Amino acid sequence: MKLIAGIFVSAGVAIISCSCFAADFPNENITFDPNIKTVQLYKQGFELSAPVLQLNSTDRLSLDFDDLDVESRAYKYTIRHCESDWATSTELRPLEYISGYTEENIRDFQYSVNTTVPYVHYAATFPSNEISPKISGNYLLIVYLDDAKEPVFTRRFMVFEASPLTIEGTIQQGSKTEDHLSKQEVDFVVRLNGFRVMDIKRDLKVVVQQDDRWDNALWNVIPRFVRGDELDYRYDENNVVNGGSPYRNFDIKSLMYQTERIDKIRFDTLYQVFLLEDKPRTYKNYVYNQDINGRYLIKNEVNATNFNIESDYARVHFFLPFPVQLTDGEFYLMGALTNWRMDGNSRLQFNTSNRRYELSFLLKQGYYNYIYVMLKKGKTMGDESLVEGSHWETPHIYTIFVYYRSGGAQSDQLIAVQNINSIQQN
Repeated sequence: MKLIAGIFVSAGVAIISCSCFAADFPNENITFDPNIKTVQLYKQGFELSAPVLQLNSTDRLSLDFDDLDVESRAYKYTIRHCESDWATSTELRPLEYISGYTEENIRDFQYSVNTTVPYVHYAATFPSNEISPKISGNYLLIVYLDDAKEPVFTRRFMVFEASPLTIEGTIQQGSKTEDHLSKQEVDFVVRLNGFRVMDIKRDLKVVVQQDDRWDNALWNVIPRFVRGDELDYRYDENNVVNGGSPYRNFDIKSLMYQTERIDKIRFDTLYQVFLLEDKPRTYKNYVYNQDINGRYLIKNEVNATNFNIESDYARVHFFLPFPVQLTDGEFYLMGALTNWRMDGNSRLQFNTSNRRYELSFLLKQGYYNYIYVMLKKGKTMGDESLVEGSHWETPHIYTIFVYYRSGGAQSDQLIAVQNINSIQQN
C-alpha cells in the first residue's frame, strides 16, 4: 500500500537562503549517505533515458531511490542552476531560476515486500505544481533531510528551451591513421536557422557526451568553419573519443538460478552473487554485443508485479584478473551502477593471492551494464582501452549540447540537444 508522507510546503518555510546553494559539494552525481541505493533519474515513461527535459513542456522526470534505513524519513529536494561546465551559476538567485517554491517534500514512499534486505522505496516527479525550472540550462537535483547544505545525494539533469537551431551528425572512424581502428569521430553541423549570435566563439559553447559519461566528454568544441548560418564541426583531430568495447553485462533478475555471467549464488545473511572472472579484452577482435549503453534496468522476474518494492538486494562480487598491481593508477568499475564516477565506491582492490582486482557492493535485482576503466594518477578521464580494448565499431549514444550566453546574460542557456546513435552509422 502506498503511504503518503510529509506535509505540503507552506510559504513560510519554502524560501531557502541563497547561501545553501554555495555549499561545499560538487555539482556531480554523488550519493553521500551509504544507506541510499539505486538512485534513478530519467525522463518519465522510459527508465533507460537520460534526464533531459524541455522547458515549459509536458516533459517530466521520474526520481526513484531506496533507503536501507527502514524507518521512513521526510526527504525534500531542491534544484541548483549550473553553467555549461557544471560550475554553480553564482550570478543567479534561486528565485531567478525556480518557479514556485524553492523546495518540495518527497511524499510517496513504500516499504519493500518479501525481500531479505528490507528498504523503503521513495518516488517523486519533477517538475511539479510546487516547483519547476524557470530557465534552461544545466541543473543539480539536491535531495536532503533538513538542510540542503547536507544532501543525501545529488543528480545532474538538463533543461533545454525551444529554438530554431538544428543539429545533424554522424559517427565515423577516426580519420587520423593512429585513430582509424580505435576511435570514433563525431562529425556534426549546427544550423542557426536565423538565430542571431554576435560572437560564435564567445557566445556559443558546445559539449559532446558519450553515453552518460562526463569524464571523457568533449568540452567547448570550436567549429572548423562558419558558413552563414551553418557551423561546421566536421574535422579529424578534436572530435574523437575512444570507441572502447560493448559494455559487459550480468543478469540478476532472478536469484534462484545462475545466468550466463554468474559463477555462483549463495545465501548467508543476504544473497551473494559471484560473477565469473572478467577476462581482459585488450587485444581481442571486435565482437558486436547488444547493450544498454552502460545503464541498468530494475526487474524481478519471479512472481513480482511491482519491481520497485519486490526486487531484492544482493552483494555482487566482481573479479578482474591482472598479472601485476598498477603503480601509476587505479582500476574503476564504470557505468550507471557506480553513478559513472571514479571514487572509493567504484575502485577495485588488488588481491595479491589471486592476482586479480576485486570489488563488491549491494545491487538491486535487474540487468546491468558496466566496463572497467583505468585512471592514471593526476588525470580525470578514465581509459577503458587497457582492459576493454578500443574499436571504432562499438555502439554508443552521443549527445550534443549547445549552450548560448549573450553579452550581459547571467548564465548559459541550453538551446539545442541532439542524440546520435553510432550503431546506425556503422
